[in-house]
Amino acid sequence: MTDTPHLGLPTLAAAQAQKHITHNEALHRLDALVMLAVADRDLAAPPAAPAEGDRYLVPTGAAGDFAGRAGQIAHRTDGGWDFYAPRPGWLCWVADEGVLLAWTGAVWRPVVETGLTGAALQNLGRVGIGTSADAANPLAVKADGVLLSHNDVTPGSGHIRIAVNKAAPGRDAAFVFQDSWSARALFGLLGEDDFTIKVSPDGSAFKTAVVVDKDDGAVHHSEGSKFSAYLNFGQDYAAGAWRDLLFNNFRHNDQADAALAANVLTFTAPTAGYYLFGLSATYEAGSGPTKMQVGIAVGAAQPTPDTIGTTGDATVVSGETQCRATALLKLAAGDTVRPKIFFTGANGRVLANENTFWGVRIA
Repeated sequence: MTDTPHLGLPTLAAAQAQKHITHNEALHRLDALVMLAVADRDLAAPPAAPAEGDRYLVPTGAAGDFAGRAGQIAHRTDGGWDFYAPRPGWLCWVADEGVLLAWTGAVWRPVVETGLTGAALQNLGRVGIGTSADAANPLAVKADGVLLSHNDVTPGSGHIRIAVNKAAPGRDAAFVFQDSWSARALFGLLGEDDFTIKVSPDGSAFKTAVVVDKDDGAVHHSEGSKFSAYLNFGQDYAAGAWRDLLFNNFRHNDQADAALAANVLTFTAPTAGYYLFGLSATYEAGSGPTKMQVGIAVGAAQPTPDTIGTTGDATVVSGETQCRATALLKLAAGDTVRPKIFFTGANGRVLANENTFWGVRIA
């Protein structure tokens, strides 16, 4: 009598007596191994009250009747245990875990880890790695790291590209960065085809930090402080001290961080950073001052030498003499900046419209 090569079923010999014994043994083996599904695969010893027909995968190091049977299939039959050694390629469903295993010839591995399915993993409904996928997130990964690399096996081109596609310009193709499941930053094509970066302190209110125009590549910082002001009438200033250089009109005042009060302009830094300022004024008339200066003052202090522009002419000439100053200032949130003017020797008057004070946050 010989056994079949795959399931090891006993076969009947010619003129064999008691054929029913061999036949029944083969049926028991078929019942144990065909459509193989086990209750558990990590019991350290046989269960206390197994039911007839129960099947288990025996783990390494098991005790009792399972001792020395690592990797085998234990089948409860006639009050005892039959054990079957698996062969490479056998599949087994583990009921308590909901996982399909394959025997590699050495160990039982989940089918998705064995490579047995290969390219057949197509059109999957959901995939969860370390977590459960759902309808909103059909691909879900919970891990400390995710690696995407170029193909160095085939080999490939050496490149790797990730494509994020959307259906129409009004849709999003975006990455969302969260803190405790609340969005803090987004970047991508957000409701348009320009590349955009947005940030939020609470996941509800978002500010646009950067927009890169899809047509010309121009970079826009729409939320950054920037203003430009001018005075549309001539203004007299007494000599001998730093005076507020007056302004009454804004060409622009994005974010409204500059304010006018009785024509005194004050810029207040909304956040800590580096700010660039420019200031100019043209002399109109006066009693013949010997020097004209403009300066950029921070807080209650007067302008420092590195923020002052001074006339270099021996004589201040009406409509021709102009002072300019620029300053790159590191400001804390709440710091204030004001434009100043100083005439030496005699009073002076600033020409209407030919004057400006501007500022912009650059970093």
